[in-house]
Amino acid sequence: MNLTKLYETQAELDKRIIQEHPELLEQNNLDWKLLALQVELGECANEWRGFKKWSKDQEPRTRVACQPCNGSGLLSFVVKKTCRFCNGSGTVGNPLLEEYVDCLHFILSIGLEIDVKTSLVWDDIDFFDTDITVQFIGVASTISQLRNWKSHGSWEGLFSEFYILGKMLGFTWEQVEEAYYAKNKVNHERQNAGY
Repeated sequence: MNLTKLYETQAELDKRIIQEHPELLEQNNLDWKLLALQVELGECANEWRGFKKWSKDQEPRTRVACQPCNGSGLLSFVVKKTCRFCNGSGTVGNPLLEEYVDCLHFILSIGLEIDVKTSLVWDDIDFFDTDITVQFIGVASTISQLRNWKSHGSWEGLFSEFYILGKMLGFTWEQVEEAYYAKNKVNHERQNAGY
């Protein structure tokens, strides 16, 4: 996988955010980015739901029913007109993937913050553990380690753990990239709207 384009795209977004919020130029941005990443990781876990052992509903949130057609894919049951909001699929979005990609935005931004100059071309990473709960904890742990050891090696460890989590959640790198660019566009639109 090649992170170069993702890294450049994130740099553009970070630059845009600083233009909209110039106070960020004169402060420590690493700490709030690390906290934001922890929050997004928690939101990702919440959409995964597998740790919610107290609940009978532990299915990951990978589909959201389209509201205009109520998930049917049709706008009218009489005329059978295809819903233009979901193109007849009945779904709009994958909350689990969207939260995963929110984490990726912050991981890339943190890499920029600590000036990671490591290779941005990675081979596929194998993993051996199959416990997703443990993998979420591993990612959270590497976030905390990065706070204490602001090194390229710590960032690479974070990215590796995070990438493995994505594979365990069933995402391909192509899905992740596509969702990243879609969310990046939304983030730019939010800056346009004064988010």
